[in-house]
Amino acid sequence: MVKKAENIIVGISIGDLNGIGSEVILKTFEDIRMLELCTPVIFANVKIISFLKKELKLDLAIHGIDKIEQLVVGKINVLNVWREGVNLEFGKNDDVVGSYAIKSFVAATKALKEGLVDVLVTAPINKYNIQSEEFKFPGHTDYLDKELEGDALMLMVHDDLRVGLLTDHVPVNEVAKHLNEKLISNKIKTIIQTLKQDFEIEKPKVAVLGLNPHSGDNGVIGQEEEKIIKPALKKLFEAGNMVFGPFPADGFFGSAQYEKYDA
Repeated sequence: MVKKAENIIVGISIGDLNGIGSEVILKTFEDIRMLELCTPVIFANVKIISFLKKELKLDLAIHGIDKIEQLVVGKINVLNVWREGVNLEFGKNDDVVGSYAIKSFVAATKALKEGLVDVLVTAPINKYNIQSEEFKFPGHTDYLDKELEGDALMLMVHDDLRVGLLTDHVPVNEVAKHLNEKLISNKIKTIIQTLKQDFEIEKPKVAVLGLNPHSGDNGVIGQEEEKIIKPALKKLFEAGNMVFGPFPADGFFGSAQYEKYDA
């Protein structure tokens, strides 16, 4: 069955309650036309969302629920992940508040895995205060990669500009150690699948950027392009994929070459 727009259930993790995430979420749905596009389920707590509404002086109605099955299509549903109160100080780094961001995120991810929501949207977290014995991931992507048992890809999108990452949450001085043909091949295949599936681009053209300045200048400024990146791209291209590069990153954006590619 093809779902109607408003029947698309969007699970939303609340993010760091001392940060901007909850404000962005609530102000998004302040425009009631959004409810014609989807039905949101915010994983948090009704009392805290009511408090935030008051603090932000927002006029919108929320519908509290204790389980997904109670949601009402066309309403802003708030699923109670916890019951107790949380002390908020906007802009402050707080480990306790960070733990609630993870409670929300873990519950929303579980709902996605169980098919109770169709889509997962995550509000920003503070990567410093989320760390604990139970949660030892640098961020959302790493946790989702494990829980959803797939090849996660971080993709940054603005209009027709789409930039995918080969590595994420890796210190700059360690990036080269993580590069290998398998990683490059898997990530590019994921990008191509995403462009076809989510952006409806039938024959995606993907550009790959170099690691080193001037893409290594034929090995003069680093060997990664010659030894790792180019061989991986050659195999992908020979398999019928429209993959090109590696291009020097600065010139690629400075000369607007990115406009010729889908990602």
